[in-house]
Amino acid sequence: RSHFNDCPDSHSQFCFHGTCRFLVQEDKPACVCHSGYVGTRCEHADLLAVVAANQKKQTITALVVVSVVASVLLIGICVLI
Repeated sequence: RSHFNDCPDSHSQFCFHGTCRFLVQEDKPACVCHSGYVGTRCEHADLLAVVAANQKKQTITALVVVSVVASVLLIGICVLI
């Protein structure tokens, strides 16, 4: 027997950014939040997840820029020699 059931239609909008699950033993709804959201009803953006995603994008961008600059310099040196 499962501890969770699907939420009834009366709770279809219970979770703001997540999936509603009904806790059988407690007889109340709960939320499974989508990535980047937290809170009882997934109502808050997880700022740590946003910062981590931005840092990853910045790292990738920096690596691409450094690679392009290094390639241009290497080609320039080879042409001059």
